[in-house]
Amino acid sequence: MSDIDKKTKNVSIILCTYNGARFLREQLDSIVNQTYPIYELIIQDDCSTDSTESIAKEYVKKFPFIKFVKNETNKGINLNFFSAISRATGEYIAISDQDDIWELNKIEKQIDYIGDHLFCAGLTKPFSEDGSPIKFDARIPNYHLLRLLYLGPFAGHTFLFSRRLLEKLPDFSDIISARCYDAILSIVAGAFNDIVYINQVLVNQRRYITAATYTIPTDDKITLGSVIKYIFNSLKLYRELKPIIKERFKCTLRFLERIDSPEKELQDAIYMSKLQSSSSFMDLCRLSVFCIRNRDKIFYIAGNRGIIAVLRAIYFPISSSIYFRAYSKHYQK
Repeated sequence: MSDIDKKTKNVSIILCTYNGARFLREQLDSIVNQTYPIYELIIQDDCSTDSTESIAKEYVKKFPFIKFVKNETNKGINLNFFSAISRATGEYIAISDQDDIWELNKIEKQIDYIGDHLFCAGLTKPFSEDGSPIKFDARIPNYHLLRLLYLGPFAGHTFLFSRRLLEKLPDFSDIISARCYDAILSIVAGAFNDIVYINQVLVNQRRYITAATYTIPTDDKITLGSVIKYIFNSLKLYRELKPIIKERFKCTLRFLERIDSPEKELQDAIYMSKLQSSSSFMDLCRLSVFCIRNRDKIFYIAGNRGIIAVLRAIYFPISSSIYFRAYSKHYQK
């Protein structure tokens, strides 16, 4: 793609804020200094009580492409992002958090990569300034739609997507309480099998204890003891969360059935969601068989072979409860 072709693609950046004054300037500086020209930056504030608004308005005065919107009432993360996205007028839309630091060529790289695809994401690297434990996972993620049903393999703050994705987005009013905005967008892109991934660091993610998305990293070292503990914990969670997981997948199923895509990936996801939302023991068995056949699509790394992979797939309908542990009354952040 020539430089002329690239720069005719208008990019809107969505930055949602809430009491983000502490780190906002660093993020804004990394956006306004991008090597790719920014068409518009929409900062939408969700009723902050600190100096976020004054900082945002300071940048509005300096940069004519920045727009500031303050919500009259608190919307919460999901509704705030979707509300801000609806204001974007660019051909492409990028998502930003308020406390990260972008690589200065983030948008340029993504415009290079996305081509005619619907959706592009990339690698995010955590950093900590207050001693909060961090973990950098540089593996290439599995982003097949079947895995997206359970876990978002890439961070929303690395998203850049075509406006065409919004045109393919069905009514999501009944799923927004069960899925985050980034999961909803990536599921739709996955349903069209139209995701590209950049295996390069695009965003430096600030990690600190009070961050809304911060969790203490777990030790992934595989030992006999860790495997036994994992099986015990996931079984315990499955028993506790089965009704919640069932309802979430019922909601997801309704959403998937409204997506108008001819791709086989979507039909497989619909079938998997039906089995996952069922209370039938036979459907649980069918789900295990389905997971065996599709283990390359549900595990982190493609190419799973051998008896261990088969055993993991058989147990996946239960072990996947780990992905919903935030709903457990025993879960600690």
